Amino acid sequence: MVDRLKAEQIAAARFALIAPIVSRQTPLAPGELKAWLRETASRRYELPGGQPMSVSERTLERYLAAYRKGNWDALKPKPRPARGQTKLDAALLQQAMQLRQERPSRSVEQLIFLLEESGAAAPGQLAASTLARHLRKAGMSRAKLMEKAPSGTFRRFEAGDILELLQADFKHFVYLPDPKTPNKKRKTILLAILDDYSRYVVHAQIYWDEKLPRLEDSLKKAILRHGIPETFYCDNGSAFSAHHLARICGRLGIRLVHSRPYRPMGRGKVERLFQFVDSSFRPEVQALVDRGEMTTLEELNAALRSWLDGYYHVREHGSTKQPPMQRFEASDKPRKRLPLTELSELFLWEEQRTVDKTGCIQICGNTYEVDSELARQKVAVRYDPFDLSEIQVWQDGKRCADAVPVELRRKRRGPEEKTTKGAPKTEAETLSFLALAENKRQAAWTAEEVRYARTKDGERG
Repeated sequence: MVDRLKAEQIAAARFALIAPIVSRQTPLAPGELKAWLRETASRRYELPGGQPMSVSERTLERYLAAYRKGNWDALKPKPRPARGQTKLDAALLQQAMQLRQERPSRSVEQLIFLLEESGAAAPGQLAASTLARHLRKAGMSRAKLMEKAPSGTFRRFEAGDILELLQADFKHFVYLPDPKTPNKKRKTILLAILDDYSRYVVHAQIYWDEKLPRLEDSLKKAILRHGIPETFYCDNGSAFSAHHLARICGRLGIRLVHSRPYRPMGRGKVERLFQFVDSSFRPEVQALVDRGEMTTLEELNAALRSWLDGYYHVREHGSTKQPPMQRFEASDKPRKRLPLTELSELFLWEEQRTVDKTGCIQICGNTYEVDSELARQKVAVRYDPFDLSEIQVWQDGKRCADAVPVELRRKRRGPEEKTTKGAPKTEAETLSFLALAENKRQAAWTAEEVRYARTKDGERG
């Protein structure tokens, strides 16, 4: 399992380097690729974990060719037998010490990654234990060299067209009656995905938490409705930085970019959207909640759709001087799309499980039975976190018979949600802002929760 996760992380790092080319949905101009290779090889890039590195043009060309031939899986390192080393070349040690000196927070594994990817060391040439021992002898351990990274500067940016860049973030929102405990209040979480160019909200939804399945649910809905973006920009929260998201973006050809920790300035547009939410939308729904006229998450999301399509999207934006919906729909850019069946397959979660001696596995507290021949073996399971009734079973890249539920205690990953009655309603207002916004909606659509799993008859829900 560790080896598989490490391979996914390396694939994500390699994809991040070539994403500006492979995620692009418009043709390259003559000589543009060569110029990009030269410029990219001359600079350092922030890898996941904040580790800068330089990569040669030949390595970049190799990554591009591998991705175009075999997509995401081709970027994973090929399995190789471990080769322990008791000695270390003096030149390699000197280079490792220099890399550690430049960034003391680098782990031994990161140093080996840098040395191998830059061509200084052959794959498998360095053993982590050997390198760590030599660095300690030289007084170059992380504990002795840790220091704060210098701060940088910021600059304004705007995408040139729709779906070139999407920004996403969570926001703590109003309190509603807790479905599990009606006499208590529970905080809701707003997730918004904003198109940088038009300021159009490609999808927004309010949930009970900000865990990863919520992000995947909203991202898939945005792609289904509007198409695949070139770049997805978000912060370093646990939901955004999980390897599931990196794998999905890599397979879809989306460049995933994280803002630096404690520096949210690059997500300024979505932050300004949230400020407008606080001044325009929040007071309206808070009044309804206080009067007992809004008690459920479904009602809150219906109000959000009314406000977005009936007010925010059709009013002139202060920066673009155009309504977001008008600016978004005016673009004639071709949109990259995938059939629902293919898209759903890419959004399935994948995890490792060891089948017990009775031929069963456990997922989210549920018990499933698999092929008895897989007893005591490791398998990969793929499933929709919003529908735990269907579990795919894979081994060595081949799909086995699906797991059969033996005890299905949970229908979805995360807390179960129940509807409940709210507080008694008080006198309503004479004029409802949200009701008027609903009447003005230009393009109503139902944002029902999308099912990622295949139903029994082979169709997708």
